[in-house]
Amino acid sequence: MKKKSIIYIVIETAKREVDAKTLLALKALKENYRVVIGQKGALRSLVKHTNPGIILLKSFGPRNTNHINFLKDNNFIIVSNDEEIIVAMEIDDKINWRMNNDNLNKLDLLLCVGEESDYSIIKKNFKKITDKTLVCGNIRLELLKEKYRKLLEKDFNNIKKKFGNYILFLTSFPQINKIRENFQIDFVYNRIVENNIDPDSKHIFLANEQVLMQREILIETIKFLDNFEKNFPNKKLVISPHPNEKFDFWKNYIAKRKFKNIFLNADKVSSSSPLINNCEMLISSNSTSLLEAHFLEKKKIINLLSKNPRPSEIDLLKKISKVVRSSEQLSTAIKYYDKIKHEPQIKEELKEIKNSEKNFDSFERILERFKKLNGTKTYPSIYKNRKSQIYLNVINQFRVLKNLIKGTIGYKNKKKKMIVRFHKEKIGNSLQKDNFIENTKHINSVVKIENLLIKQIIPEVFLLDKNE
Repeated sequence: MKKKSIIYIVIETAKREVDAKTLLALKALKENYRVVIGQKGALRSLVKHTNPGIILLKSFGPRNTNHINFLKDNNFIIVSNDEEIIVAMEIDDKINWRMNNDNLNKLDLLLCVGEESDYSIIKKNFKKITDKTLVCGNIRLELLKEKYRKLLEKDFNNIKKKFGNYILFLTSFPQINKIRENFQIDFVYNRIVENNIDPDSKHIFLANEQVLMQREILIETIKFLDNFEKNFPNKKLVISPHPNEKFDFWKNYIAKRKFKNIFLNADKVSSSSPLINNCEMLISSNSTSLLEAHFLEKKKIINLLSKNPRPSEIDLLKKISKVVRSSEQLSTAIKYYDKIKHEPQIKEELKEIKNSEKNFDSFERILERFKKLNGTKTYPSIYKNRKSQIYLNVINQFRVLKNLIKGTIGYKNKKKKMIVRFHKEKIGNSLQKDNFIENTKHINSVVKIENLLIKQIIPEVFLLDKNE
């Protein structure tokens, strides 16, 4: 094997990340890196037995401290973004809450979304790391731009066959309809107790506002849905719940009402992009899905908010959508969308998000910077030594066999039922061996690596390399 530098790419929520990060991995492979990509927890266990490289983390909060210290002690080059920063009720508070910890200074590179959003705050508040930042937008949104959109056509077509023409309502009530452990009360009190946040802080104030806003919006949502079939007898509406919401709430509601033209999207693990791309109109509430619709160039985007404006509303999302504040306004907007005056939509660039620029490419910007990182070394293999390789091969075979037996006998761990459910909804089946290989080959139709090698190292972690 030739000596190559290694890039490790962490996936936490597959439905949001796997396609974009696989595309990044393949582009890195074309630049002569060797790439290891996989589920967060499994990848953490793996790197104890591999040579160091550049590792792209999902976040770097205090819960990651031990892992980050291990990476630093073992000569990994640590790169991280923060997916949650892409939209914020108040960017200063969000950055302080998610970034203001000792791990920030341990990063070799921090990826920022835009010059006029997170980068400007980081430059002001964390001067020591300014020269270790890269404004590169968001790769998940980059994937939705026209040049990469053909990768999603297969899923788009499947959705079209399933639902036909429809209005899409992507619900966004994760703070009031959240899947919870028994010891948890609600979103606000979890932050106070589990994260030890001052109850009088601005962060808790905004969290309370968010809860109150979602309660008001849910009432208006139910009023709208109760009258949908009367107001729009010839239209179909598909409800797709937020992945952190209790699905059974919506299932029970629809069953109670016996709707004929309102349907529930039962797929909890696939990306929402195909649903958004195929709908005739998107309705959501203060949600990143509105941003996805904008990047997919959807013409009809409605943002249902509470009757009175609240501090928890995200200004960026109001720029790219038609805001309505009641069930009546929502129905009117559907009927007369093109005739109602509203704030002009952004046609070209959102200065808060770098990759909204037409000729900008997030993937290329990231890989250009990776080449300039100090300390990257090359290795003939990802494994530290032959012993590590044999050990991981045995572990892989054992886990594959164990999962096969569990599937055959229908084994369910009741003690870890919630953990299993969270893992299933975060990862789904996209990191199962056959599915990942098929999807990676599909994405490679754009990158065009002829001698692509895809190898499962352990379940949910893969090596991407070139056959030589």
